[in-house]
Amino acid sequence: MESSNKPFHLDDHWMSTFMTWSWRAFIIFLIIRNFKTVPLAWHIRVLRGYRHLLRSNRAKNLSPEQLFQPLIVSSGNSIGELDYNLHKSNSTYFADLDIARCHLMCFLFSQGVDYARNARRRVGILGVSEDLIGLALGAVSCTFRKEVKPFQSYEMWTRILTWDDKWIYTVTHFVRKDTVRPRGFTFLRPQEQHLIPRQGKLSDLARKEDAIFASALSKCVWKKGRRTVPPEIMLQVSGLLPPRPGQEEYITSLRNEPLGRLTFSKQAEEYYDIPFKIIDRMEAIWAMLRSHLTFETEAAGEEEGRRGRNWKHRDLPNHHPRQPRREEWTWEKVEQERQRGMEIAKSLAEMDRLHGEFTADTDALTFRRDWW
Repeated sequence: MESSNKPFHLDDHWMSTFMTWSWRAFIIFLIIRNFKTVPLAWHIRVLRGYRHLLRSNRAKNLSPEQLFQPLIVSSGNSIGELDYNLHKSNSTYFADLDIARCHLMCFLFSQGVDYARNARRRVGILGVSEDLIGLALGAVSCTFRKEVKPFQSYEMWTRILTWDDKWIYTVTHFVRKDTVRPRGFTFLRPQEQHLIPRQGKLSDLARKEDAIFASALSKCVWKKGRRTVPPEIMLQVSGLLPPRPGQEEYITSLRNEPLGRLTFSKQAEEYYDIPFKIIDRMEAIWAMLRSHLTFETEAAGEEEGRRGRNWKHRDLPNHHPRQPRREEWTWEKVEQERQRGMEIAKSLAEMDRLHGEFTADTDALTFRRDWW
């Protein structure tokens, strides 16, 4: 009796298995490459910025010299951020700005936030309420210069521009990756030292704007409950702003004020930091692999020679080259830089008048519904 079953072909089985695993690999690749836009990814990225508030990740010995220094966050253009022109959509810049501001403000104001949370004498500058301290965004404006192509990497250079009686203004530049580099890194943890070897292909700093994709200006305010905490106070208790002439003793008393019982235990901080330490380790391994697989052109080597062969060792913890003596950042010097930045920030401050342009005393064109 002959069997009705078709003969089994090994090639067909192998091809079917190959196609199945190929699709799985492709889907996994899409998820990893498009992680920025998957649900809750934005929240995870923000929580990573909050790490700077933890005692184990807090910047030590901040001084006025670091007040206007930029903090660099690397990122890239994912599939979910593309518009119909296959460029990074303009709307997605603002989600990246949230992450860049979070890293900067948590890094610079960690000591001030700790003071606002745990100061025993809650009178005067911070009030008597037990409300939590928080940062609120008041406005943001972004100017676009060049398009970001699919999968193209970039860096966000964010720093404090200026401040007034209520608002802190920050500026963020979206810069093409590996085109420019800072003179050095003031704070660099051992697990982040893979950031030191940077290409810096753009040697002519006069043409630095060629590396800029977009620039954004934001204004933020520190709030303790509904009470506004003046930026000058937050800067002073964070060790970033020198005291005004004649207020040296007062500022010293603020910084030396005893703190109450911490609301977040050290053990809880360690548990919070575990997944991000794993991510840091994975990124360090990936950066090391990329550095070995990346082919450096002769032009890049010549540029490296012009800038100095030993620049990679300039910021290592165990290397202490002779540094030129830097000018002390006094209150007068900081105020001069603040006033200079305020000339730019005035444009964003004036945008508050835009609310007055709204009116319902007019005819509307029509009415439409958007999905969801």
